[in-house]
Amino acid sequence: MQHIAIIQRQSPYNSSGGREALDLTLALAAVEHQLTVIFIGDGIYQLLPLNLNSDFSLKRYQQGFKLFGLYEIEQLYVCQHSMQQRQITLEDLSFAAKQLDTIAMQQLLAKQQQIVCI
Repeated sequence: MQHIAIIQRQSPYNSSGGREALDLTLALAAVEHQLTVIFIGDGIYQLLPLNLNSDFSLKRYQQGFKLFGLYEIEQLYVCQHSMQQRQITLEDLSFAAKQLDTIAMQQLLAKQQQIVCI
C-alpha cells in the first residue's frame, strides 16, 4: 500500500481537472492505496455547495465526494491560506475537511510516497 497525496488546484468552473482528480482518487482508493486529498488555491471552490439553478456548463461531479467514506478516504484537507484569501470558512464547505497551515502541509506531504498535483 502506497501513501499518495492528491492535490486539487483546479476550479470546478473552467476545466475538467476536478473531475479527473476525483476519478483518479476513487480509482486509487479501489486498489487500496492510503490517500490524502488536499484542496488548495481555486480547488477550494470544489467543496462549496452546488447552486443547482445556475447555468453550469461542466458536469456536476462534486456529489462524488460523498463516495470518499465508502472508499475509506478519510484524510481530506484544505489549505488555510487559500481559504483566507478567498474569505471562505470551514462552515461554508459542503464536505468536512481539516485546515492545514503551510508548515503542517509540508510535513504531511513529506510523509507521502507519491504526490499527484492536478
